[in-house]
Amino acid sequence: MRMLYALLGAATLQAGGVALAADTHAPMKSSEVAKAVAQAKPEAEAKSDAKADSKLAPDAVLISDGPTKVDARDLDAFMLRIPENMRVPFRSSYDRVASAVDSIYVTRVAAERAREAGLDKDPAVQRRLQQVQESFLADLYVQKIQKEVDSVDLDQRAKEIYAAEPKQFTKPEEVYVQEILIGLNGRTPDMARERAQKVYADATQGKEDFLQLAAKYSDDPDKVRNGGDIGFYSPSHFAAPVADAIAKLDKKGEIAGPIQTPQGFYIVRFVDRHPPRVASFDEVKRKIIDTERERLRKEKMERFLAQVRGSKTVITNSDNVAKYVIEVNPATGETKAPTSSAAPAPTASAK
Repeated sequence: MRMLYALLGAATLQAGGVALAADTHAPMKSSEVAKAVAQAKPEAEAKSDAKADSKLAPDAVLISDGPTKVDARDLDAFMLRIPENMRVPFRSSYDRVASAVDSIYVTRVAAERAREAGLDKDPAVQRRLQQVQESFLADLYVQKIQKEVDSVDLDQRAKEIYAAEPKQFTKPEEVYVQEILIGLNGRTPDMARERAQKVYADATQGKEDFLQLAAKYSDDPDKVRNGGDIGFYSPSHFAAPVADAIAKLDKKGEIAGPIQTPQGFYIVRFVDRHPPRVASFDEVKRKIIDTERERLRKEKMERFLAQVRGSKTVITNSDNVAKYVIEVNPATGETKAPTSSAAPAPTASAK
């Protein structure tokens, strides 16, 4: 399948900027579809929107060549590869839909040629086809499990978790500082230190406003975005020497520096500090629910796996598994068929 996709080229098997997965049953990532949505042509979207509410018969033919055809049901099947929340955006572009039709058609023709050549008669190929189907169905089953969890209302559970131990939702201290970085790019440490000392002197003597000095001297790449006024952050956001210096500041407008770090020398001006506090329920509700929902998903999947693997009737034929293993000499790369004498007899799976 990967060879087919490589030969057909990106133009044929891309849906409006979304590269189709090499395995045709594989679901497409939300990020890929979102990228395609952002790149969609306005005129194509307008064309598609006009048809969005039109009804298309399931057997409506979209492309055909003799007995080979692609109909609306094929597109419905294709859409299963795309996350539910992104299916409408995907269908909002004529180019993406048309490209999907083309992809299905070309793949179908190639599959028909493979059957004509008898490639589907190979027992290994037949088993692989079975595995592809099983993989797709298994993915649908996992989605079903997740949907069951997603449908559970966890508001009350979130309140219980919060009420049981609200202190675990304590927000750490946050400090508000302004900063100037004198970097080492194109300077020796001594040159950078000397420049930082001059800027520090100008700042402490009030010759210029601190943010004006930041605009003039700072090498911080974030300066373009924040102008040196970085706002509230946890002390852990800063390099250790800077965090240590900030911890000693308690007067608004107090300036510390130059502070040496691997990036250069920092000069910081203290603005404000928020002490640690317990977050309100509303502040953490979404996080609690998301965490609990993920826990339930994991728990349900682990329970399913334990049930499957822990069946009293399942038997692992370890001897046969061992016979499939090929021993490789790491020094020479030569292979050696394993002996099965040391392998244990078939046993029931451990409980």
